[in-house]
Amino acid sequence: MPRESAIVVILDAQDRVLLLLRPTWIKWAPGQWAFPGGKLEADESRVQAAIRETKEETELTVEDLKEVKIPVDSKLTMFYTREYTGVVKIDWEHDDFVWVDRTEVETYDLAPQVLEAYDWVLQNG
Repeated sequence: MPRESAIVVILDAQDRVLLLLRPTWIKWAPGQWAFPGGKLEADESRVQAAIRETKEETELTVEDLKEVKIPVDSKLTMFYTREYTGVVKIDWEHDDFVWVDRTEVETYDLAPQVLEAYDWVLQNG
């Protein structure tokens, strides 16, 4: 049975979103741009997993997570925040990162539901 996952849509003060480039060798969304996040560990809440995974993947510490309310797989929870500290430094699980605004985001090869989540946060967050 697939484990639950949690991801985080992070926006900066200019409403740019943080995207991470997934490597081509990875199973889900290879070579596409996605949000930080990952699978829950034993006895971990979705929020705890989102915070831990974001820290592991980007070295950012995120706070004040709120849920993104778009239809997603029942095993996935999407959060968003504008509250973070640190400077992005990606881990081995990603090939690159970028902060992009709404006018340029569609020029990237996006993983499923990235655009929908970003638009939802811009309209509701």
